[in-house]
Amino acid sequence: MILPETSDTIVAQATPPGAGALAVLRLSGRGAFAAAAGFLRPAPKDPPHGVARLLAVRDGERLVDRAVAVFFRGPASYTGEDTVELTCHGSPYIVRTILNLAVSNGARPAAPGEFTLRAFLNGKLDLAQAEAVGQLIESGTEAAHRAALTQAEGGLSREVRAIKEELVGLLAQLEARLDDSYEEQPALELRAFARAAEAARSKAAALAAGYAAGRGIRDGLKVVISGAPNSGKSSLLNALLGCDRAMVSKQAGTTRDTLEASLEIDGFKVLFTDTAGLSARAGSALEREGMRRARRALEKADTVLLVKDSSSKETPADRGAAREAGRLAPEGARVLRLLSKADLSAKGPLPAGAFRVSARTGEGLARLRTALVAEQKKVFRDGAQAVVTSARHYSALSRAAAELALLPGKLRGKTPPLELAAEHLRGALAALAEVLGETAPEEVLAGVFSNFCVGK
Repeated sequence: MILPETSDTIVAQATPPGAGALAVLRLSGRGAFAAAAGFLRPAPKDPPHGVARLLAVRDGERLVDRAVAVFFRGPASYTGEDTVELTCHGSPYIVRTILNLAVSNGARPAAPGEFTLRAFLNGKLDLAQAEAVGQLIESGTEAAHRAALTQAEGGLSREVRAIKEELVGLLAQLEARLDDSYEEQPALELRAFARAAEAARSKAAALAAGYAAGRGIRDGLKVVISGAPNSGKSSLLNALLGCDRAMVSKQAGTTRDTLEASLEIDGFKVLFTDTAGLSARAGSALEREGMRRARRALEKADTVLLVKDSSSKETPADRGAAREAGRLAPEGARVLRLLSKADLSAKGPLPAGAFRVSARTGEGLARLRTALVAEQKKVFRDGAQAVVTSARHYSALSRAAAELALLPGKLRGKTPPLELAAEHLRGALAALAEVLGETAPEEVLAGVFSNFCVGK
C-alpha cells in the first residue's frame, strides 16, 4: 500500500454510516475553507478560528440542510491543517450530498486513517500515540479504554523517549572518545557506563515484558475451559456468565463444538471458550471432530481452566485431559486446576494452586474471577501505567533490550572495542525510534493507518 497524497484537501464522514439524529463530516487541507465556501451560505470569508456557526448547505440554489460549521486554522487543529467540521442531520442522503458537494469543490474522499496520518506527519502526534487513537476507538472495556487513553496522551512515548535520552548520552560519551585522535578525553568510566546501559536495558525489557498482559487488556483474555467429558465445564461457563449460555446434561458428550462467550471482569474483557470433553475413546466422527476443535482452542489459550469432577475419583480421561492441556497450551499460558461440583463432594485438602468451585452454589467463583485477571491488574495497577499493547512496540522494545544486553561483552579488557559498543547503542536507538515513528518506513505507516476507519 502506498501512502496517500497529503497535499490534497480531503473529506469524510466521521460518524458511523447509516441514519441517525446527527452526522459529522470533516474537511482538512489547504483548500478546506475554500471547498466549504463552495456550498455553505452565507459563504464564510475569513472565518474565525474555533467558532461554531449555523449555515445553510446549498446545492446551487437548492437547500440541502442547515449545518453547524466550525473552522479550525492550522496548525491549531487535529491534523495540523486548516480543518472544517460540519454537523448536519444524519440522513444518508444529506451526508452523501454534502460529500459530493465537497468533492465537486476541490476535495477528495479521505483514505482510511488519513486524518490521523496527517496529524502524525505534521507533528501533532507520534506514531505510538496515533496507534493508540485507533485502539481508543475500538476499546470496549474500561481497562482497554484506560490503556489506550494513557498511550494516546503520551504515556508510553514519554518512557521510550526517556530511555532514548539516556542512550544518546551514553553514545555521546563513546563518540567523543572515538573522535579523540589526540587522546584529550579522560578514560571512559566503564563500570558507571555499564550500569547506566543496564538500567536502560532493564527499562526497555520491563516495558516489553508487559505485552502479554497488555494484549489481554486490549483484545481480551482467552480462557479455554477444558477437561474430561461430564466434568462440569458447561455448567461452570453458565455460572461464570450468570446465564444459561451452554446446554447442560447429565449425559456425557453434550458439548460437541466450541462455544464462545465474553464477560467483563473488573474492567477487563475475558473471552471464554467451552470445549468438548477430551476422552481417549471417541464413539463417533462427531465426537472426534469436537475433540479436534477443543485441542485447537487449547493451542490459542492465554489461560486454561482444567476442570475435574471432585465428586468422583480421577479417571483415565481426567489424566488424559491434563496431559493434553499441558502439551497444547502455548508457552506462558496458565493452567488453573478446578475441582468442580464442590457441593457434591467432601471438603478434603485442596491441592496447591487449585480452586474448588460449585456452579450450583457459586462457591469459589468470585476467587476464580479475581485470579483470571490478576496478571492484568498487576501490570495495570491504577490505569495510569504505560502498557505495551502492540506487537510492533513489543518487537521494537525487545530488539532494543537485546542490543543493550550485548554491551557488557564489548566493555571488557584494557582496550574495549568502543566502536562495537557504539553500534549496539545505535541499534537500540533505531529500535526505539521505530516505536515513535521517527524511522518507520512507509510500509509500516501504511499498515498502521489502513486499520483506521475512514473518518479518523
